[in-house]
Amino acid sequence: MGKLWRYFAVTVLAFAVVGIYLLAAFNLKVFNPVAEILDDYSFTDFYYKLLDGSGERETSRIVTIVDMTELRKRRDFAQLFMEVEALHPKAVGVDVVFEGYKEEDLEGDTLLAMTVRQLHNYVFSYKIIEAESMEGETVHSFYTPDDKVNEGFTNMPRQLYGGMKRSVSVGREVGGKLVPSFIKKVVDIYAGQEVVPLADKNININFSPKYYHVVPYDSILEYRDLIEDHLVLIGAMTEEADMHYTPQGKIAGVELLAYAAETMLRQTEIKHASTGVTLVVSFFIVFLSVILLSYYKRFGTAKKTLFRVIISASLIRGLLIAGWLSLIVWVTFILFCRYNYSISLALAMSAIALIYMAENLYDTIYNIIVFKKEKKNEK
Repeated sequence: MGKLWRYFAVTVLAFAVVGIYLLAAFNLKVFNPVAEILDDYSFTDFYYKLLDGSGERETSRIVTIVDMTELRKRRDFAQLFMEVEALHPKAVGVDVVFEGYKEEDLEGDTLLAMTVRQLHNYVFSYKIIEAESMEGETVHSFYTPDDKVNEGFTNMPRQLYGGMKRSVSVGREVGGKLVPSFIKKVVDIYAGQEVVPLADKNININFSPKYYHVVPYDSILEYRDLIEDHLVLIGAMTEEADMHYTPQGKIAGVELLAYAAETMLRQTEIKHASTGVTLVVSFFIVFLSVILLSYYKRFGTAKKTLFRVIISASLIRGLLIAGWLSLIVWVTFILFCRYNYSISLALAMSAIALIYMAENLYDTIYNIIVFKKEKKNEK
């Protein structure tokens, strides 16, 4: 019972030390850069890196991207839309907002507006202005509002000043009305039914490495097999202004939408363990780690001198911890791959790194208590 109490106390002290470091990181200005990194970190990113390390990427059979980075004239956009339409895609999403009329090309504006109204299974994008002073305002293409034009907002959930893009909106309340996102509309058209019920919520995108076929805007007719019966997303693949940071690195906005669409269609949303589950699992892992290291110490008292010296070396202790952590990561990684369920090990790993300090702290506290008791008994 005494040993179990020691293991429990050391575990609690390890978490207490982690808590002190976290409080310092989030409250002292000198640690602001560290706090920002911690706040924007997700252990799921680590799992994606493990997946990407294999070098193998699944090729999407659902989504095809049409790259229109080099297109500038609106009459050319109109032609592109008609060419894609002629190949009978199941759904098409256009990640472009055509703001305002172009006085130098009013004929192109007119042609584009007329073309858009004739299209089927198309969804066009609009933007919700994020600034607090303009909350609820939106930016649409010049040919809207029009009942014949199907639109959805393409804003992605993010932190106020940037950060990783990890989720996609299903819907959002704008001006007191719940409106569907661009991705929800495109996915519902492709599936021929409502895939995810409309709600003001976000879905965690599954960024398991995928390869998406990219079709050049000027070679549409040559890629019928990649467009017919597919979900086609039209957007810029190499426009620097439309690049976003994701767990897959810096990728184009249209590719980010492709990951989001596939996640929603295949119902492979990443589920994150709740805070309660994370705390319980972390405590259990650290508790087992304390027990493991206590048994390791017993080998340090072995009778054979050579064996005792080797085992007591800090290198061996480090290798033991590394092997134990590798086993834990492997188990949680399998859970992530099979069930799209992510458990963060950041807290557990931080506490494990501080077990040695926690043991010394426990021994110090214990010795002080014993010393005071002995002094009291002497009196």
